Amino acid sequence: MSDFVLPTRIAVHRYQQMKVEAILNTPYQVTEELTPVQAVLGGADIDATLSALDLQADDAEIAEDILHDALGGGELDEIYGPRGGILSILLPTAGPDDDLIWQAVEQKAPGALTQNAFVNAAHELFGGLTPAQVWAGAGKSEWQLAQGYLPTLWNQFKDEKFATPGAANTAWLSKLRLWSYNPAQGFNGRVIDIIRDERDRNLKLRLDYCTEKGIDTPFAALDD
Repeated sequence: MSDFVLPTRIAVHRYQQMKVEAILNTPYQVTEELTPVQAVLGGADIDATLSALDLQADDAEIAEDILHDALGGGELDEIYGPRGGILSILLPTAGPDDDLIWQAVEQKAPGALTQNAFVNAAHELFGGLTPAQVWAGAGKSEWQLAQGYLPTLWNQFKDEKFATPGAANTAWLSKLRLWSYNPAQGFNGRVIDIIRDERDRNLKLRLDYCTEKGIDTPFAALDD
């Protein structure tokens, strides 16, 4: 992140989380051309996998949590916080208690979604991703898109004076939202669709593992 600066601390945390997720969802020779997530779900030792990746200590701690979470089938609370990748990078933090849609699901309010429908519905708290897509994590394409766009965004605003960090973040967010619904340079399709498709592929790997091992997961595919 040496060639650009992000406007808030939570954006910096989200950036680091996205980076680690993308590492874990990218194949490497040291994991036998599997992604580290695939390798661990296939039986590889987490400590050995992290050692092979040679991550910095703080990145390794995040990676260990993600891998354990994948093995266990995930928990809904885990999707809140710094997850959500580039589409959520400029959003404020929110927890389950702040999510009115989730609160309605929990309380079985009239007209509320079922939990299964909730985890498979696009949500503004996650930049238009579904909770299941948030759980699956960013991948190589999303990381490349972020690396290509964030310096451009920084260059647009670096000399502009804002009254508060919040005002700067709002300006950044407006530009990022517009970018996400436009064609991605070097890719085939809109930014948001490329990110969703990649996360869906990452999600399928996790859900297939849960089905094979008989692990209950709150992020199951939408019921027929």
